[in-house]
Amino acid sequence: MSSANYSRYKNPQQATEFNNMWARHVQESNGLFFESVTVLTTWGKTVVWVHTPRRRVYETLVFFPGFNSSALTWVINRSLADLSKNYRLCLIEINGQPGFSDGLSPSTNTDEYGIWAQQVLEQLGVARVTLIAHSLGALIGLKVCRIAPQLIKKAILINPAGIQSLTLSFHLLRYYWLAYRAPSHESVQSFLREVVFSPTYTDIPSDQEKLLINFQVNAVANFQLTSWWHLALPKEELLAIQTPLYMLLGAQDKLYPYQATQERSIQYLPSLVSMTVLPTLGHGVQTCPSVPPALKALLTH
Repeated sequence: MSSANYSRYKNPQQATEFNNMWARHVQESNGLFFESVTVLTTWGKTVVWVHTPRRRVYETLVFFPGFNSSALTWVINRSLADLSKNYRLCLIEINGQPGFSDGLSPSTNTDEYGIWAQQVLEQLGVARVTLIAHSLGALIGLKVCRIAPQLIKKAILINPAGIQSLTLSFHLLRYYWLAYRAPSHESVQSFLREVVFSPTYTDIPSDQEKLLINFQVNAVANFQLTSWWHLALPKEELLAIQTPLYMLLGAQDKLYPYQATQERSIQYLPSLVSMTVLPTLGHGVQTCPSVPPALKALLTH
């Protein structure tokens, strides 16, 4: 592997201390606790957060987060509280992204991320899982659905990358560069509110929003990310996917406008079962109260 594929923290000891403290706060403030499990892949160690309910487990749900994010983002604002009662939850930290897995990054423009995901899923000890994935995680989900369909029962993709290329207008880049050049609570909060979430989205308590902001401030300030730009997946790859796919799209998504995702999905994803557009939501939706009921409905579909 080329050294250019390595993402890394500038201060590994500080990063470990911060990430462990942050993970503890996320779990304690949301009343949901996970076991940290490490599996080995071609790209190094991958951390999987596992929660097994006390009552009978009906199914395993595997979650992939989005770009520049920890898998524990799914826990914030009690987003998984209801699902945790009846499902085994496996939250996977993506290699090459800030957080808890190793920094060697598979390439987004080859099958490498799909092979990495296959290696992780094979070590979970479950024959077929339901995959729930956001943004970059959804792009990885599309790859593994094509490469290893025997591992996945169905996939729920939320504002997926990979169907279309990333859109970054000058207006959006302004917020990104302000946050990148001078990472602070204020600059990252503005970026999250104006670019990642919909400006109309206010349904998150301040302490939970602070958890999101603190992680991003630390990641932007201390994590050296390898090249992450990706292309839209070729139509031949999309046409080859046979896994049942369900989509949740935010109508206010400024990074992957839903109309283009909708059009290309209908055209090139023959296994697409349903597509739900959430009218008031933007790109980052894991912590939005309207998303868990929508996921629950799709899980029983």
